[in-house]
Amino acid sequence: MGRTVMVKCDCGFMYEHYRLGSNSAYEEIKNHQTILVKNGKYGAEWKQLLLSDKELQVDINYHLYQCPCCHQIYNEYSLDLVKPVEKDFHYFYSPKEIVYQFKHLCPVCKKKMNHIDLYCDRFDSSIGNLEEPVICPECGKIAIASFCGWSD
Repeated sequence: MGRTVMVKCDCGFMYEHYRLGSNSAYEEIKNHQTILVKNGKYGAEWKQLLLSDKELQVDINYHLYQCPCCHQIYNEYSLDLVKPVEKDFHYFYSPKEIVYQFKHLCPVCKKKMNHIDLYCDRFDSSIGNLEEPVICPECGKIAIASFCGWSD
């Protein structure tokens, strides 16, 4: 189960349909995205890295990214290459287990986007970064990205 994220600014901008994490179709999406990586959809380098190490997996959790130029916010699969760690019968990833970080580019500006660092501890929702300042895509002032619900 994932989370929904709202971005809200004093100028009146509000969008509450961003997603973070995964959903019930996680395994199917992971298999599909892994096939796309292996077929070169995300570049020859990513394809070669994934094929060169059988332990690597594609992280398909949703994250938020913001363009530093036009300030648009995008919801995309992480696509980082990670090595799994097994704990409590679940696989989960921490930033220390990311082996290769995918470079997300703005579809409009083609600039490398910044990751919006919202997170919530998998087992304890009181631990984490539940709000993060971002640049408002409408007015360019400071807005707040925060969790606002659950998604599946």
